[in-house]
Amino acid sequence: MEIYTKEDFKQIFIDLGIEKGSKILLEADLSRYSGLVGNYQMLIETLQELIGDTGLLCMPCFSYSCLDPACTDMIYPFEKWKEVRENLPGYHVMYTPSEIYQECTNLFLHYKDVYRSNHPVYSFAYWGCFDENLLKVDVNDALSFKGSLSFLHEKKACNLLIGVSPEKSLMVRALSNEYQLGKTVVQRAFLHSKRQLTKSFLVQIVDDDLSRDLLDGLTVLQSDSSLDDIFVLRKGIKNSQIFSKVAWSSLRVINSKKSII
Repeated sequence: MEIYTKEDFKQIFIDLGIEKGSKILLEADLSRYSGLVGNYQMLIETLQELIGDTGLLCMPCFSYSCLDPACTDMIYPFEKWKEVRENLPGYHVMYTPSEIYQECTNLFLHYKDVYRSNHPVYSFAYWGCFDENLLKVDVNDALSFKGSLSFLHEKKACNLLIGVSPEKSLMVRALSNEYQLGKTVVQRAFLHSKRQLTKSFLVQIVDDDLSRDLLDGLTVLQSDSSLDDIFVLRKGIKNSQIFSKVAWSSLRVINSKKSII
């Protein structure tokens, strides 16, 4: 069986243009790979060593369980919504676990000098050199290039995908937000408090076809290593062409306020 060490991964990342000072949005699912010496711990520490303290390592730490039951895919029956709302603990920046890329992101949250943003559902964790304003962006800008992902505008910034297809990239979600493509829905989530505080916010929903079209607005580079599905995505220069490819009929606004009151 072939094994992969920290040095192997470091070379893969260097070949993809990652270097000291790089700013990285990492989305990683290592479940399909075998022979990784150190697994997620190795991955995190390899990137930290490579980019250094002048770089930035960021991961999504989403908490869908904080959503109002009306905003979920019918996990709870309608007659139980009131009871669920009364008993949801709500989002807490320290205690609420991440529910996306769980093994990687929940480990990352335990590292020293990792800070998590305050969005009740779409929070991000940051390590390294970053603007502290990223920890408290507008509630509607969590998945956008003017909010939590604003650092991806920078020259050395990229979205590193490991075991994740480009169509699932959060940069695709950010592009849909930038151009208001897809379906706009209202969601509501609970905060950790004695008074059952909530926050409502807008989110763009993107289907698979639109995701593939939006990828034309990004530069995608795939590793030629023996490990499959390692990609780097960067903001491309073709963003203005997206509108000519995506049909305007795909733009729909759904106001779901009635369902969450």
